Amino acid sequence: MKNFIFIIVTFCLTSSAFAQSKIEKDLQGLWKMTEMNVGGILANSTTKEIKFTKELESKLTADQRAAFNANKQAFLDKINGSRVTFVDKKVNYNIAGVEKAGTYTIKPQADAYILTINGSDGSKDTMAIAIRDGKLRIVNSDDSTRAEMVFAKIVIK
Repeated sequence: MKNFIFIIVTFCLTSSAFAQSKIEKDLQGLWKMTEMNVGGILANSTTKEIKFTKELESKLTADQRAAFNANKQAFLDKINGSRVTFVDKKVNYNIAGVEKAGTYTIKPQADAYILTINGSDGSKDTMAIAIRDGKLRIVNSDDSTRAEMVFAKIVIK
């Protein structure tokens, strides 16, 4: 019985290590943001659509809607220009004009991973990540805002 338990534990540890090394390998390269969901605003730079959640829609005034529509293209351009690059254990990113560089670590958690970025400026960011259907999905939450971002890998030929 002890041997059976040992085999199961060894299998679980090996599977976890394999999965972690696979996501680290899959992360390598340049990723371009295609979608963002932040504060009830759902934006897709591929389809050039911006939608609001029902909750946010009900709170927007006519003036706020008009101001947002006037700046819609600038918002989509910021999303379209957002990138993240993973090379070995280094990460560089520009998300909506905010640029950072540093190193990262990954730890498994449920059906995703926890990505911790130690910025070269001394900052530390922690977010959940997963790669599903060839897309990198990042969820970043702080005390006031939750941002969900979807990235497509850029293949350089």
